[in-house]
Amino acid sequence: MDEDDKIKKSRMSFLRRITWREVLQFIINYWFLGSLGIAILIAYLVPNLGRSGGWIAAQYSIIYVCPAMIFFISGLTIDTTTLAQAIALYRIHIVAQTLSYLFASALFFVFAYAAIESNNSHINTPVMAGVIMLGCTPTTIGSNVVFTRSAHGNAAATLIEVTIANLISPFLTPALIGMYMTSSPKWGVLRPGTSGGGYSVLYRSVFKQLGLTVFVPLFAGQVLRNLFPSMVKRVTIKLKVNKWASIFLIFIMWSAFSTSFYTGAFKSSTAQTKALVLLLGIGLYWIFVGVSLALTRGSHKIHFKNKYLDAIVGFFRFSKRDTIAICYVVPAKTPALGVPLVTALYSHAAIGEKEKSMLLIPMILYQIEQLTFSNLTIPLFRRWVEDEEEAMKADETSKSLGTTQQSQQQQQHQSEHPRSTTESDDNNSFTSAVMSISGDGIITETCKTSHNANKSESYDVEKAR
Repeated sequence: MDEDDKIKKSRMSFLRRITWREVLQFIINYWFLGSLGIAILIAYLVPNLGRSGGWIAAQYSIIYVCPAMIFFISGLTIDTTTLAQAIALYRIHIVAQTLSYLFASALFFVFAYAAIESNNSHINTPVMAGVIMLGCTPTTIGSNVVFTRSAHGNAAATLIEVTIANLISPFLTPALIGMYMTSSPKWGVLRPGTSGGGYSVLYRSVFKQLGLTVFVPLFAGQVLRNLFPSMVKRVTIKLKVNKWASIFLIFIMWSAFSTSFYTGAFKSSTAQTKALVLLLGIGLYWIFVGVSLALTRGSHKIHFKNKYLDAIVGFFRFSKRDTIAICYVVPAKTPALGVPLVTALYSHAAIGEKEKSMLLIPMILYQIEQLTFSNLTIPLFRRWVEDEEEAMKADETSKSLGTTQQSQQQQQHQSEHPRSTTESDDNNSFTSAVMSISGDGIITETCKTSHNANKSESYDVEKAR
C-alpha cells in the first residue's frame, strides 16, 4: 500500500506541475492535428457542406482555390534563384521519383496481392484494388511543400518533385495499375478498362488541375516577388503566410472526408478490411521514411577505394535539407487524382458506384496517417537539421564579413594614399602618349615605376625633341 500511495502522490505532483501555459503551448505546437480532427468531425456530421457538388461547390471552391493559394504562397516565399537551382538537381529527381513510383507501388502491390490470395472472406477485393491504386498515384500537391518548409527542408526541391510527379502521373500511373492487375484472375472486373476513351478524361482533368492550381499561381507569386521584393517580404512576414498554407491544406482534407462520408464508402467495407488498410498504411509509411533516410544518409558512411564504386554510392549522398524533402515526397500519396482515376479506368458498366467508392477507401484512410505522421516528424527534422543550418549561416556570415573587410581595406587604402590612384592614371596616360610618339619611329625610354614618373617624363620629352 505504501508503494501505491507513493505512485499516486508522484502522479498527483506531476499533474500539479503542469501549468496552463504548458497545456496552451502543447495545443499551439500541435494545432494542425487538432484542427484536422475538428475538420473530420464536421465532415462526418455535415458531409453535404464540404463534399464535391455540395452546398459550397467544393469541387471548385476547395479543390482548385486552396491548392492554388498554397502554390501562390510558395511563389511569394521561395527565391527564384533557389527554384532554378532546384530544377538542376537531377539526382534528387531520379531518386525521389524512383522511390515514389516504383518502390512504393511495388510494396503496396505485394501486400494487396497477399491479402486477396489469402482467400479470407472478410477482405474486400475492391478495397485491395484501391491499395494498388494508392501505391501508383503521385505524391501530394499541397501538403509536401507545407511540411518540408515547416521542417526547414529544401522546399524548392519538394515543389519541383511535386510538379514532376504529377506531370508524369497520367501516363505512368495507369500503366503501373494495368501491370499489377494482371497478376491474378481474382481481380476480375476490377482490371482497368478504358474502351470508352477514359484516359482522355484523366488527361484533361489532371492537366487542367495542374495548370490552374500549380503553374499559374506559382508564376504569379514569383512575378510579384521579383517586382516588389521589399513589400512582399514585409507582407509575408507580417501575415505569417506559411501558417495560411497549412490552413488551406486542412480545408482540402475536410472536403475529401466530406465526400467520403457522403458516398458511404466506409459503410460498404468490412471492419477487418479497414483495420488491415490502416495497419498497412502505418507500416509502409515508416518503411518509406526509413529507406529514404538509409539510402540518402547511410551512403555517407560507405566509401570505396575504387573511384567508380564510390561514384555510384556518392550518387545517393544528399544534404540533410534534401533528405528531408525526399522523406516527405516518397511516402505521400495524393487523393486529388483518385476520383478522375477511377472515372477514367472504370468507365465500363461492370463496376457499380459501391465498388467505385470502395476503391477510394485506402486513399482516404492513408491521408489521415500521412498527415498525422508528417506533422509529428516536423520537430524531429528541425532538431536534426540544426547543425547544417548553423554551418550554412556561419559560411554566409564569413563571406559577408570577408566582403565587408575587403571594402573597408580598399577605402582605408584610398584615404591613406589619395594621390596613388591619380599618379597611376597619369603614368598610364603618359605611357600611351609616348608609345604613340614611338609609332612615328622615335626611340624612347620610359620608366614604369610611379616613383620615377616625373623624371621619365622630362627625359622622354627632351629625347623626343
